[in-house]
Amino acid sequence: MKPVIVSLLAAILLISAPVSAQETKKSGRTVDAKFMLVTGSLVVSTIFDIETTFAAIDNPDIPVYEGNPIMRPFINSGRPATYAFVGMVDAGIVYISYRMKKSADPDIQKLWWVIPMAATTGHTLAGGLNLRFVF
Repeated sequence: MKPVIVSLLAAILLISAPVSAQETKKSGRTVDAKFMLVTGSLVVSTIFDIETTFAAIDNPDIPVYEGNPIMRPFINSGRPATYAFVGMVDAGIVYISYRMKKSADPDIQKLWWVIPMAATTGHTLAGGLNLRFVF
C-alpha cells in the first residue's frame, strides 16, 4: 500500500510545482524545464498506474485481473517485468518527443509535448480507475 501513497504524493507534488506563465527568452536547448516537466509527469503517472494495478491485484477482498491483453503477461510476471516493458515504451515516447522538439520543422516542434502528455493522461486515468479496487 505504501507505493500507492508515495506515487500519489509524487504526482501531487509534481502537478503543484510552480510553472512560469511567460517565456522570457528562447534558450534553444532541447532538454529544458518544460521537457523535464512533461517527461517527469510521464514517469510519475506510469509509476502511479503500475503501483495501483498491483495494489488492486493484491487486494484479497476483490478478485481483480489485468484487463489489457498486452499488459497481462507482464503484470502476471511481476513488477520487474512490468517496469521493464513500460519503461521501454516510455523511453521510446520520450525519444520521439525529443526528436520532435529538436526538429527543423517549426510545426513539429510545437507538437513535441502531445504524445507524452497523451500517455500521461492514459496512465493517470488507468491509475485512477485502479483505485476503485485498492481501498
